Amino acid sequence: MPNDQIVRILVVDDHHTVVKGTAAFLQNHYSDAQIETASTVEETLTAFQTSPPNLLILDLSLPQEPEAEARPEHGIALLKQLMEQYPELNIAIQSTYVKTLVRVLHEIDDHEGGFTTFDKGLPETEVFKRVNSALDGFSYTREIKGKHPSIQLKPTWLKVIKLAFEEGLQDRAIAKELSVQESTVRHYWKKIYDILEIDPTDERQDGKNLRIRTQIRARERGLID
Repeated sequence: MPNDQIVRILVVDDHHTVVKGTAAFLQNHYSDAQIETASTVEETLTAFQTSPPNLLILDLSLPQEPEAEARPEHGIALLKQLMEQYPELNIAIQSTYVKTLVRVLHEIDDHEGGFTTFDKGLPETEVFKRVNSALDGFSYTREIKGKHPSIQLKPTWLKVIKLAFEEGLQDRAIAKELSVQESTVRHYWKKIYDILEIDPTDERQDGKNLRIRTQIRARERGLID
C-alpha cells in the first residue's frame, strides 16, 4: 500500500485484557497504525460501516451484543459475512477455537485477502509473523487443515503449478491460459504457498526464491514429475 496511507487495524475480542495487550503489541510494531477495537458482533459491524480496515484481528468466541453470551458460532457467522462482503479483507484469527474454521474452509480458500490463524498462547515473534503475513495478503491455514493440507489442493491451483513448472509459463501467460486476470494468478500462488507449507517470509532458504522452493516442494509432494 502507499507509504502515506494510514494502516487501520481492527482488533475484536470480548476480553478487555486481551484487546488491551494486542493493541499495545500492534502499536509497538506498527507505530503509525490506527488501532481500533470492538468486543461484540454488533460493534464489529458498526466499525465496518464507514470503510473496512486494512487488517481484522478476530477472536471467534464473541457475544452478539454487550452482556450476551460469547459463542464461537457467532464469530464464525460474522467471519463468513465479512468475507462475503469484503473479499479482499486481510484477516488474522486470534483464537483458541481455530479448528472451528473448518466449517467455513471453502470460503477461506476462496477468500482473496490475506488469511492467517494463531493461538493466543503463541510467542510474540510468531504472532507478529502471522499478523504481518496477513497484512501482506498471504495465507496460513495449516492449523485448520491438519498435517497434510496438500490433499486439499484445488484443481485450478494444480493447473497453475503444472503450467508454470511443466510448461514453463510466466504469470501473464498462465492468466491468459486460464482466462483470468494476472492478479488472480498471483492470488493463486499465495494459496499454493500455504498449501505446500512454504513460508514466503522465511529468509533462511539458501538463496532459493519462492518459485524455486515451490517447484521443489511440488515435486516432493508428487504434484509434478
